[in-house]
Amino acid sequence: MKRYLNRLGAAAGGGVTLAHNLIVSRRHSPMPAQQGAVAVYRGMAADEYAQVLALYADFHRGRRPDWLKRALCRFAGDRLVLVAVLEEQAGPRVVGMDLFYATPRDRREGTIHEGFIGVHPEVAGRGVATALRGAAIAHFAAQGYRGISTRISLDNPASLASAARQGFMPRERYRDPATGCERQYLVRWLRDAY
Repeated sequence: MKRYLNRLGAAAGGGVTLAHNLIVSRRHSPMPAQQGAVAVYRGMAADEYAQVLALYADFHRGRRPDWLKRALCRFAGDRLVLVAVLEEQAGPRVVGMDLFYATPRDRREGTIHEGFIGVHPEVAGRGVATALRGAAIAHFAAQGYRGISTRISLDNPASLASAARQGFMPRERYRDPATGCERQYLVRWLRDAY
């Protein structure tokens, strides 16, 4: 019985988080397109939903994002999911993504959370993740956020280095109870991004 009550509570909390994010994202302007050295960076288009889910699954042993992240991609992708796209003859191909949402902590602190950033191995090491974060900093500063928070495992030096290049500063270090990995909670304050 307790297990079912916990699941019900988690679902209700997720519903509140989803509602808050959908309401707030409607006040955002869509993420504008920017041509970079490697790719075009912009808000996710509705027809890129399947590509974004597939890229996410590639980094999570084939698992799709949870229902909350899928709903945010589906209903607010152009405002909360930044993609790196290669323009090809067959059409745009998503090679990187940066997903954002506000957690209860973010709501209290006036920040938005970078929930997942991933870059296809084909373009890894070419500045795509750094460019995604740079575009996100400009976009969310213009939306009035105080900062961008993120959580990065210490065994992911490439992501830590990309975040450091964009001015993310560690605020706390902890052991993730679900994975046992040591992680850092970092924030990039946006007051100097204006």
